[in-house]
Amino acid sequence: MQLLIVDFNRPDRSCIVVAVLYFTYFCTPKIYISMRKFFKVVLATVLALPFWAAAQSSPTAMEAMGKESVEKYSKISKILLENREKSVPELMIIAAKQMLGTDYVAGTLEQIPEKLSVSLTQTDCILFVESCLAMALNAKKGLDNPDSLCATTQSFRYRNGKVDGYASRIHYTSEWIRQGEARGIFKEITDVLSGDNLSGQRFSYMSEHSDAYKQLKGNPAEVARIAQMEKNLNAFTDYFVIPKEDVKEIGHLLKDGDILGFNTSVKGLDIAHVALVYHKENGEVGFIHASQADGKVVIDEKSIADYVMARKNNNGIRIVRVNR
Repeated sequence: MQLLIVDFNRPDRSCIVVAVLYFTYFCTPKIYISMRKFFKVVLATVLALPFWAAAQSSPTAMEAMGKESVEKYSKISKILLENREKSVPELMIIAAKQMLGTDYVAGTLEQIPEKLSVSLTQTDCILFVESCLAMALNAKKGLDNPDSLCATTQSFRYRNGKVDGYASRIHYTSEWIRQGEARGIFKEITDVLSGDNLSGQRFSYMSEHSDAYKQLKGNPAEVARIAQMEKNLNAFTDYFVIPKEDVKEIGHLLKDGDILGFNTSVKGLDIAHVALVYHKENGEVGFIHASQADGKVVIDEKSIADYVMARKNNNGIRIVRVNR
């Protein structure tokens, strides 16, 4: 017996199936009353499926964020809306200062099955930058409800904004940058700041170390999706880096709210750490970040130049400028 499958991506097929079920229910003789009851249940289930699917794919803000994060966003968004006339980068710095002291916690997104999670009470480096950007963009639009924050965050974090398993999440910062550029949110300016071309930049770390990721270990289909994503990134050649020796020289060209990527020399990886550029009171070009060493969000005591020079595996920085 061949099953009738309702495909909600193909309305024409779905309508035919529903029409058949409807006709069968209302037009069968009384002798088939038990069959009609059966089709009544099937018809009700089919009609309810789209609503059930939507509910499953779109968690509420309380489900995605939790009570504490929702309350924290309410406080931060109020401050941001009071400063709505400021530019997006300025609003990002305001949000970043409100996040100071937030616990650094690695691996907060590693859930099976994959689903949207937004936390303002614990964070890591990229999630911190992502949250500040999302809150700033929402404030600029006059939005302050948690659902809008979740929607904005999902649009950054997942390829084309769609949650479809672990491989749909953007794992390499270079792809995160490309998607943001395509949407007109920001522009990488590393090359404009006299950055060197990273002709040897390749992406392969995740597929080559799949056993290090619980979502990939023993899951060849998902590894294949990751490998295809890496292949797509390897097709581009316009990757640039400002060498660590030149960072101090170009420091005066950096602006508060610029997204700062510390590039790594580890084979198969691109950016190992992300932060926001911030000029400190003493005039030093510093940065705000979720620091693993400090265990929280801090204004780092080091300048950008000193920080990158102190790390053996950092070969330079990349700069992304957010549209105002």
